Amino acid sequence: MPGRTKWSDIKGQITPERRECIAVKTAELRSMLPPTTYAQVCWAAQAYNTGEHRYNEFYRAVYSADFRSVLLERGSEADAKRLLTFLNQWKSRRPYRMAHKLAAALPKIACHLAPLSDVGIESGELGDATFDSAKLAFDGLMSMSGVGPTTASKILGVLNPSLFVMWDSDIQQKYFNWQKRDGQTYSIFLKEMQNSARSIMADAHQQGIEEPAVVISESIRQDPPFTLAKFINDYVWLTVTRQEKYPGY
Repeated sequence: MPGRTKWSDIKGQITPERRECIAVKTAELRSMLPPTTYAQVCWAAQAYNTGEHRYNEFYRAVYSADFRSVLLERGSEADAKRLLTFLNQWKSRRPYRMAHKLAAALPKIACHLAPLSDVGIESGELGDATFDSAKLAFDGLMSMSGVGPTTASKILGVLNPSLFVMWDSDIQQKYFNWQKRDGQTYSIFLKEMQNSARSIMADAHQQGIEEPAVVISESIRQDPPFTLAKFINDYVWLTVTRQEKYPGY
């Protein structure tokens, strides 16, 4: 009876060309996964902030806590137009005549977002209630005419940037593309991002870094600091939507 084939024997038969091809394919696969290390989000933050379009400038216009609270409490048409400007900078192509309806709709989902106000994607206590609230908020936005899954996720990313990661069409194709694009699937996507956030935090803590989002924000001179969810969003968008390769592998 022949003995079991050993991996060392198979490995010895692989040509250098084939080994290089395997390495390239492996790197491509890893580059499409959510970030799991502190170095990955550091790279994304720098690339996102200093790239040709300087995307963080878009965020700074809508990132203040005051702007988020005003949207949810007062829902003025002028503020809704500011939000639409942000969305359209990401090619959402939402007409400004939506501002009135958007201003009226946002306070209606405030009840779902209120329990999540102090919750971050890296929080250890995220449970079913958190993801249920995220699902309801997402579906509440989707019920508006002219708001699809990409726009809904971007609005949530403005209203609570500590928790919500944006979910554009390319990312939807990559994550759970066989599922209906609704709040339930988006909440599953958030759970995937939560696992990533926990890995990043553990990696940062091993390096003596207690608050990685604060340290990264300082490195790009961002005050107030961006959130870890925002930096995860940067990485996923760069590697999936823009198909840039993380150089660390």
